[in-house]
Amino acid sequence: MNSHRPGRRIRSGSSVRIHPNTTITAFMLLASTAWGAGAGNPRVPPPQGAAVEEMVVVGDARPEMDVLAGATTTRIETDLGLIEGAQIDDLLAQVPGVQVRRFGGVGERFEISIRGSTPEQVPVFLDGVRLDSSLTGRSDLSTICLDVLEEIQVTRGAGAARSGTGAIGGVINLVSRRAPTDPETRLRVSGGNFHSLEGSAGHARRIDDWDLSLAYCGFHTDGDFEFQRSRPTSGGGFSPIETRKNNASDRHTALTRIGRGIGEGRFRLTQLVSHLDRGSPGLESPQRVWAEEKNLSVLTSATVDLPVAPNQKGRFKALLAHRYERNDFEDAEPLAGDPEPVDIETAVHSFTGRGSSQFRIDTFGGRHEFAFLVEGRLDQRGSNEAKSKSRGGVALRAELASHWLGDRLKVSPSLRFERYAGLEEEWIPGLFVEGHPGDWLELKASLSRSYRIPSFEELYLPDKGYERGNEDLEPEEAWNFEIGAVLRSPFDIAWLDGEVEATWFAGEVDQSISFQLISTNVVAPVNVGRSTTRGYEVSLRWRPHPWVRLTAARTVTRAEIDDSGESVGGIALSQTDGRLEFGPRERFKLVGEVHYTGRLPLNSGDTVWLASRVAFDASASIDLTKISRLRLERFGRSLWLSLRGRNLGNVAIRDTRFNPRPGRNFSLALESVF
Repeated sequence: MNSHRPGRRIRSGSSVRIHPNTTITAFMLLASTAWGAGAGNPRVPPPQGAAVEEMVVVGDARPEMDVLAGATTTRIETDLGLIEGAQIDDLLAQVPGVQVRRFGGVGERFEISIRGSTPEQVPVFLDGVRLDSSLTGRSDLSTICLDVLEEIQVTRGAGAARSGTGAIGGVINLVSRRAPTDPETRLRVSGGNFHSLEGSAGHARRIDDWDLSLAYCGFHTDGDFEFQRSRPTSGGGFSPIETRKNNASDRHTALTRIGRGIGEGRFRLTQLVSHLDRGSPGLESPQRVWAEEKNLSVLTSATVDLPVAPNQKGRFKALLAHRYERNDFEDAEPLAGDPEPVDIETAVHSFTGRGSSQFRIDTFGGRHEFAFLVEGRLDQRGSNEAKSKSRGGVALRAELASHWLGDRLKVSPSLRFERYAGLEEEWIPGLFVEGHPGDWLELKASLSRSYRIPSFEELYLPDKGYERGNEDLEPEEAWNFEIGAVLRSPFDIAWLDGEVEATWFAGEVDQSISFQLISTNVVAPVNVGRSTTRGYEVSLRWRPHPWVRLTAARTVTRAEIDDSGESVGGIALSQTDGRLEFGPRERFKLVGEVHYTGRLPLNSGDTVWLASRVAFDASASIDLTKISRLRLERFGRSLWLSLRGRNLGNVAIRDTRFNPRPGRNFSLALESVF
C-alpha cells in the first residue's frame, strides 16, 4: 500500500513498510516537543486521560477506562442517543474510522470495521469482559439495545496488548448502566415503519453499601420492505420493485447489575441475557422465505476491586466470567441443490479467570504506574453436526505508564504473552507516547503488534457441500502504527469553542484469513498472505453558540493485498459524516446528519464495486415536562418525545451486493425518567 495524503494520487500495486527510522523520528519529535514545553505551567490532566475524545458530555461520573496511553478512543453517551431515537449502529457509525456494514432492514445484523479491519478483528467487551463469540470470532451487536448501556467506548488502532487476540483494528467496550446517587426509573416505548415496536423499563438505586440496576428491553418488527434488484434486466431496463421477505425479528435483552462496598473496595455481579428470533432471508434472490435463526446468549461475571496499598496507590482486581451461547438455524425448504431440510444447533461455553494488580510510585521526577495481569480462558464448542471441540489459553501482561514534566509527557511500554492450545506462543509488544506542549495541543503516537487466532467456525465448520472449515489455518499477525494531533481553540472566546483532530495510521497483516473458492463449488477459509492498510482520519467539533453544535469527520482508507495490489473487499475508500445540532439540550434539539460513503469494492479482484452514495438522517426531540402549560411533571423528571427519520432521500442503499437496505423510514419514541 502506498502512502496517501490529501491531493496525492494512489498508485496501485505498491506496498507499505513501516520503516524503523520513521517510527523513531516520530517518537523523538513527541518527546522533544513535550520537553521543550516543560518550562511552562504544568498541565492539569483531564479526567480519564487526555487520549479520550468526548463525543457528548453528560454528568461527571465516569466508569474507569482501561485504555493505553496514546490510544485514540471515543466515548459515546447512550442517553442522548436514546433521546434522538438512535440505535447502537447509528451511534457507532458517527465515530471516525468506523464503518458499519448492515445486512438488511430494522433488526437485521450488522458488522463493524475499524480502519479497514474485518469484523473478526474488532473484539467487543461488556465492562471489560469479552462479549464476542469464540464460535464466529465476532459479536452481533444487533442483539443488544441501548437501554441497558450507559456508554460505548470505541478504541481505534491495535489493542491486543490490553485485549488479547483479535484486537487488530480496534476494540469496543460496552459499559452497563450503573446506579446513580438518587433512585431512577426509566420507561420508553417507540414504534416505526415495518410494524416495528420497541419498549424498555429499568430501575436503579443505592441502598447503604448496595447498588442495584435492572433493565429490560423488547423489540419486534415484521421487517419486510420494498427494494429494487441490483442487476439490470436483459431488456436493458432495471428490475421491478420487489419485496424483501422473511425479515421478522423478535429480540429480548435484560441486564442485572448488583454491587456492594467491601471496605474501600467493591464487589460487582453482572449478568446480560439476550434472546433473538428472526428470519434469515439470505441473498436478494432467491430469498430463503422459511429460514430462521435463534440465538441465546448469557454473560455472567463477578468482579472484586480491593486496595492493596495506602492512599489508593495500589489495587488488586479479580474476575470470573462465563459466557454461554446457543445458536439454532433452521430452513424447512432450502434452495435447490440442498434437498434436505437444514437444522444446525451449536452451543459454546467460554470461561474466563483474571487477576490484575496496579500500583504507583512517585520517583525520578515523575509518576509511574505499573500494571500486571494473568488471565486464563477456556472455550468449548458443541454441535449436532460435528464433534465437540475445546481450546484453552493463558495470558500474562506487564505495563508501565510514566508521567513526566507535570503530565506533559506520558510514555507507556507494554508486553503481553499469550499461548493457546495447539498454537505457538505469541509475544505482543506495544509502545505509546503522548505529549502536551500546551493546553491547546496534544500529540500522540503508537506502535504495536497484534494477532488473531482463527474462530471455531473458520476451523471446524462442517462440510455442507458448498463451504467448510479449515483446520490448518494459521493465526493472523499484524503491526500497527499511528501518529496524530489534537488542536483545541487557544482563545477564550465562546464562539471559538472547538477542536480539530487528525490521525495518520498504517498497518500490515500477515496470514490474512479469507473465504476463497478451493474447488468448483466449495469455499473455505485460507491464509491469503499479506495485506496492508494506510489512511487518515480528520474530525472537527465546534460549538459557536450554546445552542449550536457542529461535528464532522472524514476517513480515507486504502486496504490492498500485497501480492496483487488489489483492494481488500468490503472496505469503502472513504467515509464522510456531518452532524448539525440545534437547541438547548435540556429542553429540545433538532439534528440533521449527512453520511457520504465512497466507492466500495465487493471482492478482492477489483471487478465488482458499489457506487458512492449520500444518505440523510434527521431527528427532533423535546422534553414535554419543560412546557409548563402541559403540566406533565407528574410523569417524571423528563418526558422526551422524539421523531427520527432515516434515509430521507429514499436512495437505494447497499453495504453488500445482494443484501438490500430499506428506503425512507421513520420512528417515534417517548421516554420518561423519574
